[in-house]
Amino acid sequence: MSTFLAQKPIYRVKCDNKIGQPCEATFEADNDFDRGSDRMTRQAARGAGWDVPPPRGEGSRSPFDFCPEHKRR
Repeated sequence: MSTFLAQKPIYRVKCDNKIGQPCEATFEADNDFDRGSDRMTRQAARGAGWDVPPPRGEGSRSPFDFCPEHKRR
């Protein structure tokens, strides 16, 4: 028998606001399923009011991510 450590990646979305003071806001999904995938984390952030473009730039107006306080749409 062998043992191994399997570490699951955790994805977060960070606000890209650069105007004035840089924003330190970070979004992390509240369940393990969404945290383990870049795409699901971005969908959860969009549902929480973040301005997050779709993956791979499909229909994206901007390549940046913005928290609800700094969103531009």
